Amino acid sequence: MRDRRVYRRPYFFEILTIANLLLIGALTARHGMSVIRSIPSTFGFIGGPLTLQLIAGVLVRGVVAAAQGKLRPFLRRLNTIGWWTDSVRLILFGIILVDTYGWIKLTIPVVHPHLFDGELWELDRALFFGLSPNIFFLNLFSPRAVLRFFDWTYANIFLASVFLSFGFFLSAPARRLRTGFLGSLAILWMGGAWLYVLIPSIGPAYYFPDVWFAYSDGLSNTQRLQAIIMRNYQNFLRIRAGVPGISINLLWGVAAFPSLHVGFQALVFLWFRRLWLSGQVIFAIFVIVIFLGSVITGWHYLVDSYAGLLLGIASYWPIGRVYRIREWARLRRALSL
Repeated sequence: MRDRRVYRRPYFFEILTIANLLLIGALTARHGMSVIRSIPSTFGFIGGPLTLQLIAGVLVRGVVAAAQGKLRPFLRRLNTIGWWTDSVRLILFGIILVDTYGWIKLTIPVVHPHLFDGELWELDRALFFGLSPNIFFLNLFSPRAVLRFFDWTYANIFLASVFLSFGFFLSAPARRLRTGFLGSLAILWMGGAWLYVLIPSIGPAYYFPDVWFAYSDGLSNTQRLQAIIMRNYQNFLRIRAGVPGISINLLWGVAAFPSLHVGFQALVFLWFRRLWLSGQVIFAIFVIVIFLGSVITGWHYLVDSYAGLLLGIASYWPIGRVYRIREWARLRRALSL
């Protein structure tokens, strides 16, 4: 069985990740920054969670396989040199992918400093019959209890979706499923990151803060996080201006178009569409909540979320075709679920 052997050629996600790393490295080097230098520091806080998600996924699959009397076949699929070498490559390039994405997003103010927030706000109004979708949905869901729901769910659903999806796919016995998922994820994150650079924007809550000040009681957690991330954004600008003694978080860049939170939920939903019915239902709910929450909390314009949906579909479609992901019956047997 091919999955048992070491795959010696580079995977698509490895080629795409390295190409984007070299590109952002060349762009930032012109401004005196080194993206390579930061990669070792991300191994701990990215590689650790990825490894834990893989282990947790294996444990859950093992429990399910044992309940079905299929534990030995499941363990045989995992106890191969090919599965272990793929696991190392997935985690390694997952780290580099996140690092590359972080640098592209963080350095937008240097690479392309113009902001398109005004244009995106007006485009939203034009597409929404002259009304601002942000204001419309804020008024529609203005009761404090409803705002608190979106305030709590937006960040927590995203974290839950990351752990659930990565645990599921990283721990899969089938090589095609694991590498295909990371390939589509690389398209989503790299494509979204360069759209950030092409159409820079910081989001309505930052560009039109007066709209959200009146809702601070219901969106306290969101606005606290928004303040932290904006402080990081400003610290990066201070560092570029030569102010010493300031630290920044690589993963706290600011960009709104497109919404990759929405795009990620849509992408995972498409993966689960025929593979796992419960996962499909869960991520369908996630798509709706994150889509509405992105507009209500002020992280995004409505057009950002539309673009995120389209990007999620575009990231899945070529991988689904090339990797023949429609062969769900064979994949179900390979997953031992």
